[in-house]
Formats: sequence, structure tokens, C-alpha cells
Amino acid sequence: MDFLKGNIKSLYFKYLAASFGSTLISSIYSIVDMAMVGQYHGPEGSAALAVVAPVWNIIYSFGLLMGIGGSVLFSTIRGTSAGRERESNEYFTASVIGSVLLAAVIWAGIAFFDRPLLLAFGAQEDTIGLAREYVAPVKFAVPLFLLNQMLSAYLRNDKNPALATVAVLAGGIFNVFGDYFFVFACDMGAYGAGLATAIGAAITFVVLMTHFLTKKNTLRLVRPKGLVQKLGKISVTGFSTFFIDVAMGILTILFNRQITKYLGTSALAVYGVIVNISTFAQCCAYSVGQASQPIFSTNFGAGKGRRIRETLKYA
Repeated sequence: MDFLKGNIKSLYFKYLAASFGSTLISSIYSIVDMAMVGQYHGPEGSAALAVVAPVWNIIYSFGLLMGIGGSVLFSTIRGTSAGRERESNEYFTASVIGSVLLAAVIWAGIAFFDRPLLLAFGAQEDTIGLAREYVAPVKFAVPLFLLNQMLSAYLRNDKNPALATVAVLAGGIFNVFGDYFFVFACDMGAYGAGLATAIGAAITFVVLMTHFLTKKNTLRLVRPKGLVQKLGKISVTGFSTFFIDVAMGILTILFNRQITKYLGTSALAVYGVIVNISTFAQCCAYSVGQASQPIFSTNFGAGKGRRIRETLKYA
């Protein structure tokens, strides 16, 4: 798989298939959770998961900040000339460090301030209990959700998009069947849906980590020079992707608060379904950009504008 010399059409559609599969399953996560919890608890369950929805936007947006921002720079450096693997891996290492630090901060916020956060996100007295039940097991997997986003981006740029897709599929399939098992068979309700989601994230992480045992792997942890400067470059490069996702979360919070204030819990349950459908459409659009990004970045570094324009045509 050669980004600089390979057939653009073949490369792009191979990456598109992998990206579409990953984003499709990611969006199904929340839809299945809401369906199961809504069937078990009624409108209050669906409304509670609508309240939790912005949590995912926040976590994923920071994962994309480190993953997309770092992997673009990683591939651009590799496209410039051979022999710069160590320099490119400095950005990979910086992304890992940045992701761990951000994950720790987000984990602490959700673990210790879940009630005030969920109330700020639109929860009411009839939904706060269910929302906290769902979040309880998810708390322990918060770092994994963020790291999964970051690692998936790097695997695509390290010419292993298929594994990124398999990892998301493995976690997603478990989540679908685990939801039914924990929610209904084990009679755990919202807590069971959160538990299935957390375990699904752990499965995805384990599968992603197998990339480092393959011959394809060129990602290495090295001591980065100028860590703060590299984190700054990563943040600037990935900011647009981060902003789009976090803005969606902020918008959802504002809608949640207004709907519960003027229309009540049942209306919020309906809006929660709409949010999940819109997330599905958004994820499909993301796959188009994620498929072209590794090809763009590497050819940009090599100064091959014609190949970039050809990729853009298919995108």
C-alpha cells in the first residue's frame, strides 16, 4: 500500500470502506444503547441517554484532536523524504502523551462530578438517576474511548485501516449483544447498557493494540524533542476536527436544557432519537474525510499536488 505511487482510486476506496465500517459501528453504539434502555425503562431511559450524549462528543472530540492532528503531521513528515521515521514517531509519542493527560482530566471530571455535569447537560430529577446508572461503568473506560479514537487515526496512517475497522467491529458487535444480555437477561437496565459499552471499548482497544505485534507496524514510542511545541502543533492541526465534534456536543446540551424546561422528559426522549440519527449521518460524512486524510497528508509532504487533486475528486 503505497500512498505516493499506488493507484489513487484503489487506495481511496479501500480506505473509504474501512472508514465507513468504523464510523458506522461507532454510531450504532449509541443507537443500540438508547433502544435497549428505552425498551427497559420507557421514555425516561431514552431521555437519560440523550442527556449522556454530549459526554461522547466531548470524549471523542479530544481523541480526534490528538489522533487527527498528530497523524496528519506524522504522514506529512513521512511523505517529505525517507529516513525521517524517528521524527514522525515523535509526533506519535506526543499524541499518546497528550491523549493520556486529556483522558486523565476527563476521567476525573466524570468520575467525581458526574451529577453536576449531567444536570448541566439537561438531566432532571426523573432522569438523573438513570443517567448516573449508565455512566457508572463507563467511568472506568473513559480513557479507552479517547485512546481508541487516537489509535484508529494512527493505524489508518500506518497503512493498516482494516485492523482499525476490525477493532471497532469487534467492540460494536459485543456491545449490541452485550446490551441485550446485560439489560434484559441480567435485568441490569441502564447500568447493563453502560457495562456493555465499557467492555466493548476495552475489546476495541485490545484489538487495536495487536497492530504493534504485526510486521506492518512502524509506530514507535520515542523521546520527543520539544514536547510542548509538538503538542501545540498537533492541537492546531486537529483543532478544526475537534471543534466540529465538540460544537455538536454543546449544541446538544443547549437543546437538552431547553426541551426539558419547556416540553419535559417525553419530548427529550424523542429528541434523543433524532440526535442519534443525525450522529449516524454525521459519521457517514466523517468517513469520506478520514479515508482521504492519510493520502492527502503523505502526498502533501511529498509535494505531489496532482495526486491530492485526484484524491479530492473521489472524495
